[in-house]
Amino acid sequence: MKKIFTLILCLMMTMSLIGCSADKKAVATVNGQDITLGNYEKLLALNKSSMESYYGSDIWSTEIEKGKTYEDTLRDMVLQTMIGSEVIYQQAEKEKVAPTDKQIQEQIDSFNETTKDDADYQAELKKMGIDEEFLKFQFARDLANSNLQEKFEKDTKISEEDMKKYYEDNKKSFYTDTVTASHILLKTQDDKGKELSAEKKKEAKKKAEEALAKVKAGEDFAKVAKEYSQDASASSGGDLGTFGRNQMVTEFEDAAFSMKPGEISDLVETQYGYHIIKVTDRVDKQETYDDVKDQIKSTLASEKYTEYVEKLKKDSKIEEKEDIVKSAKF
Repeated sequence: MKKIFTLILCLMMTMSLIGCSADKKAVATVNGQDITLGNYEKLLALNKSSMESYYGSDIWSTEIEKGKTYEDTLRDMVLQTMIGSEVIYQQAEKEKVAPTDKQIQEQIDSFNETTKDDADYQAELKKMGIDEEFLKFQFARDLANSNLQEKFEKDTKISEEDMKKYYEDNKKSFYTDTVTASHILLKTQDDKGKELSAEKKKEAKKKAEEALAKVKAGEDFAKVAKEYSQDASASSGGDLGTFGRNQMVTEFEDAAFSMKPGEISDLVETQYGYHIIKVTDRVDKQETYDDVKDQIKSTLASEKYTEYVEKLKKDSKIEEKEDIVKSAKF
């Protein structure tokens, strides 16, 4: 399922799917070019499968807003993705940046090499009708989008004035406030999240105090974590990696962000149990304009590309065929 989800992300992020199918009915036309029902059904099936793996198969009749269900929303989302894809592909051809057959085949070969040993995945794709021909059209449009965006951004000038204005308007987003830490957890709730009895909580606290005494006395924190911690991070010595504000429960966050690198906390009680926290790094700084200048330039260029694509769509002759869309198998 993860691989299917990855394929879908590629399709949705780049708006990269159009093709031919045995069923030549058109769900829409873009400047006279058909978007076929067959390909629409394939993309619909991919997205349906992905959503069901996360939310279950009984969500489709649920209303997102009055008179509009999850199924209605997915059908329209897939159609709009395919329309955007066709608009981009046509423009890439006009600007002579459409991918070559060789480039497309390289993408297909890479995809096939990655998935060849996963029989279940291959069977799932086959069931949905995702064949070599379909992949050819998909990757053609994926590459066309990348090529067109690269050309557009290369040709687009972003002024220093605009970049500085963006920095000032979004200064807070360039403020880094993170902690890198490890912890030891003695739980006060069971695997279902139910609070333990007073007696068992007392035992948990006693063990936490034992662990705390060891690390305060200089024993290796990771070693003690592996011995005592009941958190999933125990196998990696309690390592939690780097995290920012609002990612941990309040009591844990308050303690971690008040500490300096190298410090070990006293017991910190949260809804999960008793924690011992060791901070290994702390970053609290405002990124300067020069630090993020390239990032801002890329962001503004990407925004301009999105506006450019929207204008291409607006200037295109697009006809959606609602009756054919509704007839698509789901």
